[in-house]
Amino acid sequence: MKQIIIKSALSTLGIVAGCAVVVFAVLSFGFPGTLCGWCEQLGNYGFAVKYASLYYSYTDDIADLARCAEDSILSEKDGYITEYCTMLVDDEGFEEYCAERDEQFAQSAPLLEFSYRHYIYGAVAEALYRGGDAEAAVGFAVEALDPSFSRERFTFGGKADYSIESFPVNNALGSLSLYVIECDDAEVAQGILSVYENISPSLKDTEYFNTLSAALGGLADQA
Repeated sequence: MKQIIIKSALSTLGIVAGCAVVVFAVLSFGFPGTLCGWCEQLGNYGFAVKYASLYYSYTDDIADLARCAEDSILSEKDGYITEYCTMLVDDEGFEEYCAERDEQFAQSAPLLEFSYRHYIYGAVAEALYRGGDAEAAVGFAVEALDPSFSRERFTFGGKADYSIESFPVNNALGSLSLYVIECDDAEVAQGILSVYENISPSLKDTEYFNTLSAALGGLADQA
């Protein structure tokens, strides 16, 4: 009798587990946006990225692609950051979307300087640097400051065929510079400093520019 009860209980448990798997599969493929939201609320951004990506494959909406990029940054997984942030910056609607996000931020926090473009570019530049590709990282950061420049053309010591005339606070190159300084990487600091030599910051950007330049110079001297 006891064995029958145990077998019945295990059978019921198996049915329940099977139903749970089916329900989860239905939710995953039928309502990925909802599951993404649940994962975000739980702080599990690694799972959130995958559900956001699936949802984006259904909608092809840049806002959903941006959600993938933002969740990838919060997940702190460099592979996701490189993949989805690169997809976002290469989307033909990226510039317009950045303008929308900057306007939203300006309305909610008018006293703070923020650039969505530099936030995304800076994140992927740092991810590339952590992955060991410093040249690609700096190329990304330079492209953030000069949209007409193609990041693939950048090489350390190569021709400076870019034009940077502004250096706003927390721009992608500035953020990457700070990260390199924190990592005490004299060799890459020297490479970044060569880019700074070709920048003509506006008057309001001078203090920020000079502070980073001096810090990079001090570190580069150790190379």
